[in-house]
Amino acid sequence: MIDPISIRALIAIADHGSVAEAARVLGYTPPNISQHVRKLESHFGTPLVERVGRGVVLTPAALTLVGRGRPIVDGLEQLRRAPLHDDEVKGVIRVGAFPTAVCGLLIPTITRAATSFPGLRIEPYEMDADAALQALARGTLDAVIHKSWGASIPDEYEPRSLHRTELGIDTLDALVPATHVLANRGRVFLRELASDQWAISPRHDPYGRWIASHDPSLLTPLGHAFQAAEFQTLTRYVEAGLAVTVMPRLGRGTLSASVRAVPLADPDAYRKIHLYVRPITARSQVAEAVTAMFKDALQNEEHRDRDPIHRAEEEQDAEEHPAGRRPGLEA
Repeated sequence: MIDPISIRALIAIADHGSVAEAARVLGYTPPNISQHVRKLESHFGTPLVERVGRGVVLTPAALTLVGRGRPIVDGLEQLRRAPLHDDEVKGVIRVGAFPTAVCGLLIPTITRAATSFPGLRIEPYEMDADAALQALARGTLDAVIHKSWGASIPDEYEPRSLHRTELGIDTLDALVPATHVLANRGRVFLRELASDQWAISPRHDPYGRWIASHDPSLLTPLGHAFQAAEFQTLTRYVEAGLAVTVMPRLGRGTLSASVRAVPLADPDAYRKIHLYVRPITARSQVAEAVTAMFKDALQNEEHRDRDPIHRAEEEQDAEEHPAGRRPGLEA
């Protein structure tokens, strides 16, 4: 009889590249993992791993076994974690998300679920958005919070087998020093900041490319911009009066009095936030409850720390666009 744990061990080697890393992820010792592989080799009568230097490589037979065994093992794992009835909001759901979504959506939702649904445990995994989708397709995650820019195509990697729900939009604001000439404007276009010193995330990130796409006059200041990977560091440049930047509201945190967040007038100044789940999860009350809590958390992030001038401007927008969408945002 084939032991599902042995199949899981072989899949972990395939996913993580080594016996040691597979052992770490599964909570076993390397000898335990090797023992499970030997059991499979004995059952099938063929080698499944080959030693290459200090590592191992899966044989063609092992890769075939991984492909056939993955949906079976994942199904058993889903059965273990899921409630016996779809109307129960209890069990475990593994959610992958990009860093600002962990901060702005996952942590508030975990806190809320502890009170509202004590039988539900949300396991957060911070990771790159597209890598998370691939993990979801493999079955190592149950849900993924993903993002896309403006009215662009939702995702570079979007498995058709997954169920997608739009949680809402994450507005992008210009952050400027409180003493900036545009600090008290109701809205500002990106091109109006072309003469300023900028602070942006590294150039391989989408922010710089997105900003530069709005006007050729932005290319020069972006080429000489301060660069930082963390939003907190970018905000510090603005606090010091050294630069301006653009930042989403999701996960941004509270701004100091020396920084003003001015809404952008550019019609594509937002990110769409989606929740992807596996089809078996989409049919459950767990998915419905988690989706509702994520939507509420995103709404809270959108309206937190809005000063009276800019809040009045956004309320006017809401009256003009009652569906709650910016011009150009897809349905």
